Amino acid sequence: MSWRTRNAEGPRMSNDPTSQVESNHAIYLNRYKAEAEREHKGEVALMVDGEIKAYFPTASAAYAAGHDQYGLGHFSIQQIGADPIDLGAQTLALL
Repeated sequence: MSWRTRNAEGPRMSNDPTSQVESNHAIYLNRYKAEAEREHKGEVALMVDGEIKAYFPTASAAYAAGHDQYGLGHFSIQQIGADPIDLGAQTLALL
């Protein structure tokens, strides 16, 4: 059974890691990018279902928090001022 939730935008997002990365990045660009780049340039955002949950100084800190709080495949991280970080198949090698 697939874990699903409804975000503030209304559509449902699955736990597919690729879906989280792509959906979160699109929402980041449309909703958060301008403000985040003014206030958090160089930091890393932890995103879950289209919402920024927290900012971190490093990608590894954001990844660890996402993994601990939401579980593998239920979050993505976004470097503020850069393209999304997609760990793909390498994720399992990090554990």
